[in-house]
Amino acid sequence: MAYASFLFISLLYCFQVGINLGVLPVVWPDEVLFYSPAISFANSGHLKTEVLTGLIPGMESKTLWMPPGYLLFSGFTLSIFPDTLTTLRIANVCIVYLTALGFYHLLKRLSISEMAAQIAFASVLWELLVFRFGTVARMEALTACFFILSLLFATNKSKSNWNPFFAGVMLSFSALSHPIGASFGLITLYLIYQNFGFKKIGWFLLGGVLPVFGWIYYIHPNWEWFQIQFGAQLTRKQNLLKTFTFIDKLKIFSFGFGFPKIRLLIISLQLICLSFFTFKHFQDKTKQMNLWYLFWVWNLSVFVALYTSSEGWYVYHSLFPLAFGMALLLQEKSIFNKLPYVGIVVSLLAMVLMVSIHWSKSDTNEIQTLHFQRIEKSLANSKALYLQSLPDPYFYLKSKRPDLDILEFIPGELELPSATYIKTIHSRDSFIFYDENLVNETIKDYLKQGNWIRKEWDIPVPSNHWLHYKTIVYTRK
Repeated sequence: MAYASFLFISLLYCFQVGINLGVLPVVWPDEVLFYSPAISFANSGHLKTEVLTGLIPGMESKTLWMPPGYLLFSGFTLSIFPDTLTTLRIANVCIVYLTALGFYHLLKRLSISEMAAQIAFASVLWELLVFRFGTVARMEALTACFFILSLLFATNKSKSNWNPFFAGVMLSFSALSHPIGASFGLITLYLIYQNFGFKKIGWFLLGGVLPVFGWIYYIHPNWEWFQIQFGAQLTRKQNLLKTFTFIDKLKIFSFGFGFPKIRLLIISLQLICLSFFTFKHFQDKTKQMNLWYLFWVWNLSVFVALYTSSEGWYVYHSLFPLAFGMALLLQEKSIFNKLPYVGIVVSLLAMVLMVSIHWSKSDTNEIQTLHFQRIEKSLANSKALYLQSLPDPYFYLKSKRPDLDILEFIPGELELPSATYIKTIHSRDSFIFYDENLVNETIKDYLKQGNWIRKEWDIPVPSNHWLHYKTIVYTRK
């Protein structure tokens, strides 16, 4: 029975991914930005972000705006398999599943019951947020995978020094896939201390430091480029932290979930119940307190990271501690242990609704193709395009117009001196936006000065459809 339910959970995940992967989630500009250095590495062995050439110093030579972990992984993948976005998405689908599998084994190692571990496994794989943010060609999946591997090494029963060491290495790889991985270090450190003692923390730190030296070696010849590229990212994060209110952050957190308001209610009830049971176990001084401490260390680390980052992508990392909490709740003898089942039902209903909206009531693939064809027709006389669009037509246009010079959206998102990119902007004869409120002021001024043909349309879908975006095209007269 346990194997049958495990297989069912896995097959439903594969089915949901399989029917959507080619079209949904919509192609994000982020995927183009990460694909560019990856395909450059696959073809030439160098991490060059060519879609940012002339927009940020050094991009045509070296990518320093992000740690290279995911970019190298993507580059190796594209050098072996077809060099398409779908290849990278399939790779992430596999990574998500392997991460969930590692998470399941971690729970079993922590003496979580089979039923509770499988409910946690399903809570991760069936949540709609996984499809929106986990299976796209970004680094969230790989970051979480290395982190879960670090926890598996940190809970290994063998007392060998190599386990703390490799726990540190895996955590470092997580951070080198995305810096948010470093914020989870307290979780691994807690388990190292719990399972190996204070003396083995040195091995953990050694394992964590060594990969970072490799990144420093990669950076140091081009320190000025690194300060500009990576520094602009940090400045943006600081601005987001100051700009967004608590309500804004709550909206960002809930955006990717199926039935977000209901999911927020379930999460709130879950945390209230778990707080009560934690206090109860603390009073009774039960042997399970280490599990409850781990749960709160994990949750607090992730939620602090999410609060300070203000990015919807990173909410993916909350799935694991929340699923861990559901497993703990399921093992309690209380009426509240039914809450995990309610969460699973909500996830299933969200998947059914998604299929209904995007495939039963409409053909999402046809709608997106017609939309991209309209964009292509609008750019018939264009040679140089600046793109800030959702869904991003980059891959479609490149397949139809390999001659078209396409640059991506960065100046509209980062605070950079206009002198670094103004010449490049002036070389564009067409622009595409999905929200004119996000357009960089320098670009707005340029569009006011010239003679442009402006076209605007909404993709013809209901408001709850994932293709519900506006498109604004400027072409030179």
